Amino acid sequence: MDKNKLDISGRTSPEVTNATYKPIPEQDMEEQAVSRPKSLIKVKASPEEIDGADEKMLANDEKIPEVVILNNDTKSPQNGDAKLDMDEPKQPFVGLTKEELMKYANDPFWVRLRWFLFISFWLLWAGMLVGAVMIIYAAPKCDPPPPRTWYQQGPLTQLPPDTTPETLTLDKNVQGVIISWSADAYEALEKNPKGLALIKAAQKDGTNVIVELEPAVSNVWFEQSERKEAEFDGYYIWKSGSIKGTDSSPSPPNNWVSPSNVSSWKYSEARKEYYYIPFAKPHLNFRYPPVVDQFSKVIERFLAVNVSGIRLRNAPFLLVNSTFEDEDVNTNLNPDLTLGQYDFFRHAKTENLADLASLLLTWRTLIKNKTESGPLMVAEDLAKVESFKFNDSLVVDMPLMSHIFSKPTVSVNETVNSLNYAFGINRIEWPLWEAKTTALPKDVFDIITYLLPGAPLVNVTDRVDVELLKIRDSASIMRGICGVYGLQNNTILAFIRVTPGNPGILVAVNPTDTTAVANFPAEIPPLSDLQEVTIRHYSSNYNNTEFKDVGSKKTATAIPVTPKSAIVLEYVPKMNE
Repeated sequence: MDKNKLDISGRTSPEVTNATYKPIPEQDMEEQAVSRPKSLIKVKASPEEIDGADEKMLANDEKIPEVVILNNDTKSPQNGDAKLDMDEPKQPFVGLTKEELMKYANDPFWVRLRWFLFISFWLLWAGMLVGAVMIIYAAPKCDPPPPRTWYQQGPLTQLPPDTTPETLTLDKNVQGVIISWSADAYEALEKNPKGLALIKAAQKDGTNVIVELEPAVSNVWFEQSERKEAEFDGYYIWKSGSIKGTDSSPSPPNNWVSPSNVSSWKYSEARKEYYYIPFAKPHLNFRYPPVVDQFSKVIERFLAVNVSGIRLRNAPFLLVNSTFEDEDVNTNLNPDLTLGQYDFFRHAKTENLADLASLLLTWRTLIKNKTESGPLMVAEDLAKVESFKFNDSLVVDMPLMSHIFSKPTVSVNETVNSLNYAFGINRIEWPLWEAKTTALPKDVFDIITYLLPGAPLVNVTDRVDVELLKIRDSASIMRGICGVYGLQNNTILAFIRVTPGNPGILVAVNPTDTTAVANFPAEIPPLSDLQEVTIRHYSSNYNNTEFKDVGSKKTATAIPVTPKSAIVLEYVPKMNE
């Protein structure tokens, strides 16, 4: 670079270490200014630097263009060379005016577009509404619980053995009657005409009939089995006796004892073997499939005469240990018992065997398939509930509960524990209640057994309390949960029944000889906020006149329960109860 030129590019040439500025003559600058376009010499500057004459040349609304000085050629800068790039002023977009918009208002294209968008919006809105309704309609619904069957609704009654068709009288509110079949169950029904006549008499008014049978015993095929006929050889339980000496006769195969305190084995001279007979007749072998099929045929014969259900007698004894092991001695042995007595042994080899449930399930399935809602029941309390469960579910309907209310006195603490054990540990949802004791008046036991989960078993001569039956028909009794409590130092037995959306039912029973005053909110946790209760029902011996006005409301903290009586109250449960 010439040392007399000034580099205005901002760079310093490494070759020039000392540069000087040589002024350009004014005449040359004027000539260059004249030769350049006018637009390139209008420079945005401060008001003090703008010539007044030039300012007057611009219009009032004309904007001064902005000048940008560029130096594009950085590789070979020229002395004093610069490029001026001038931008035209940018006008902001302010949209169309009303007059311009009106030009499009009636334009066919825009009219059609507006109608298309309008119709599309409402079609989409309607589609979403229909879709929402369809989703709600098609969504899986929570099925309501199935209604209670006729035998669960109850009450049921059992006819005495001496009942005849002529003497039969049934309360119209009884849902079902249990008739015990006195003849051999495996014989033809026509061999017991009195039993058939009694069944038809009970069915005359539309009452459901449950026939009680004893499947374990029969003489029908015993002679053929004793002769070892091939078809019937396995129908009964045969076992060789044990020989203890060379000259002694054989003794029973094991130590099994019948409930009558004698050996469960009897010797057959014809077959030279012992056969199992814990009851009056030879015991059938239900490990032999043809025997199971024979009792299935028995069930079908009774269902063919419109019997609604079957009840089994001595069901815990149906199966025995297949290896015929001796019974173990009872660990809770009473010192007064001797070796030949029934209670001397535990009977784990002859009662309530683990595979009993699968046998009963075969017959229960048959009954359910042949009837709409027929039950398979057993006549005894379940001493070992697990033996009657298949896949953790009971295979019998409404197991009998008679032991809880069978003692000479009613202990509140013991009763509370027994009820909680039945509902909580054994998980018996809907039992059949039978009160065998006279420790309390009958109508007190009616209040208990009608309003606990389950159905009552009443005497055929009893008249059903219609008012109590109305309370029983409520949703809280038919579907509600149950909580059992001992109040006032176990002087009052109380239980609640409640289901969401319905009034709760509260029952208080006093089995003692003195009046007790119940404070329900203080002693029943779910009722801690309860303020008042409504009187619904009470036993005939309830003698507090201030609390005998049915429908009246009383303070929940002070409800008197008189001796040997019961009272039924209604309350409004909490929302989360």
